[in-house]
Amino acid sequence: MELLYQEQGTPTAGPEVQEHIRGCAACRKELAELKGLQSTLAVWQDEPPLRPVALPENLARPGRFRIPLWSVLRYAAIAALVTLAFLGLSNAQIQWNRNGFAFRTSLRAQAPLASSYYTKEEIQTILYRAMSDSEQANFQMMLRMLDTIDQERANEIHILTRQIKESRNKN
Repeated sequence: MELLYQEQGTPTAGPEVQEHIRGCAACRKELAELKGLQSTLAVWQDEPPLRPVALPENLARPGRFRIPLWSVLRYAAIAALVTLAFLGLSNAQIQWNRNGFAFRTSLRAQAPLASSYYTKEEIQTILYRAMSDSEQANFQMMLRMLDTIDQERANEIHILTRQIKESRNKN
């Protein structure tokens, strides 16, 4: 490049580069091609476009712009953190139990919301009902499966019986 752009302010090619160019025909040829291209580009003149260039509709309106997704997510995360900080500082109490959803906040700490929690016995009763419902459903499913197996066995016996009768009739 130093040999190609022998312009004022650019470093000059060192003696090793100049010596290599004198001894290497391929590099001399490439340098000559680059100098020819450089002289061609020096006389280049820009031509006006054949027809006016029109910008697409959405680029022509300077008032419209798109917000990058990461920017939106960053602001959403900041808003969530500010909301959580506010809830923490305001002694927010959120509960959800069999009576429904409850939310309370105040500037000073308060006793927990008065609600009826499930007792140990109620939890055991709920679990027992869920397990017995599940056992009943499993039992019904097993009965249907046995009925299906019996029906398939009866169909297979019927097919075998018919095949035996047909083979006896042929003999």
